Amino acid sequence: MSELISYNECGEFLDEVLKVDQNIRLTAIHDGQFRAKYQKGIDGYFDKEEIKLSLIEAQNRWDLRKKMSFKIGEPKFAMAQYDKVIRITIPLGNEGVILVTTELDVDVNKLVEEIIEIRTKFFS
Repeated sequence: MSELISYNECGEFLDEVLKVDQNIRLTAIHDGQFRAKYQKGIDGYFDKEEIKLSLIEAQNRWDLRKKMSFKIGEPKFAMAQYDKVIRITIPLGNEGVILVTTELDVDVNKLVEEIIEIRTKFFS
């Protein structure tokens, strides 16, 4: 799998996403490589390997969603709400996925719109 973004671009992207809302806990990218960053002062629920595994599984689910898109259109994002966090995944090109976890009190649609704008700025 080819590298979609450089380390420097990735760091800048992760920083921009974290600035969108203080309720963002973590943002991460998987594009064959793994990169992640927590909001300052946040202790994560998962360790690095668990986050990697979660991103790999999210990529597999995106691949399935894309295969089914011919009937209902391209997927824009996916969200799951848990007892402690909201987990949002957004596609990054054909071979990547963005993961964002947040506190429970966020406007998901507004947040996703802003992250997609940032994604477009960095990876169009």
